[in-house]
Amino acid sequence: MKTKIRIIILSILGRWLIQLLFSLNTIKIKGEERFLKLLKSNKPMMICVWHGRLLFPSWYIRFKTTNLNAIASRHPDAEIMAQILKKWGYSLLRGSTKKGGKELIYKMDKTFKQGGIIAITNDGPKGPARVAKVGSIGIALKNNANIITITGSCTKYWQMKSWDQFMLPKPFGTIQIVISESIRITNKNDLSNEQKTITSFINKHEKIANNMVNENID
Repeated sequence: MKTKIRIIILSILGRWLIQLLFSLNTIKIKGEERFLKLLKSNKPMMICVWHGRLLFPSWYIRFKTTNLNAIASRHPDAEIMAQILKKWGYSLLRGSTKKGGKELIYKMDKTFKQGGIIAITNDGPKGPARVAKVGSIGIALKNNANIITITGSCTKYWQMKSWDQFMLPKPFGTIQIVISESIRITNKNDLSNEQKTITSFINKHEKIANNMVNENID
């Protein structure tokens, strides 16, 4: 009971804090036309991001669509963010593609077949950081889903001493959100190669976001 009350209180405070911090920053977006075009196509889409940068797409996407399903771990530490996402209008797909994942895989498969959007932290829930896991990639490819990354960076931030080096913007800076093109994967039967491709793909666009905010600092 105490844990539930704690999660409710922290999720409310966390949501207000995140919204306040983003409102006190200048927001710049690169590649938005790509995302809007994909939304209009009504084709299935998987949005990838590293766990440490999940605030950027989570904050941004809700202004464009709430027709989004976020994969959320059942771990108590992840429940605060899960409740924030629910308040922002997102649906939650619970579980992991590895641990007890049959139900989650079924839900993902069904969502993609209906032309839905799924957001996933590809290195979550516990890492290793910035290394993509295979399970969700194969499901997206099987359903011919567009795979993109939406990530971000900022000129002023706190960085948590956690496995994912979670980034939280400080006030009065610039937040840069970067939206990629759809990734092209040629060999859909080689999951190990796909894992490397997705990892490089997300890292590439995170680096772009980092470089863009560094230019703003200069």
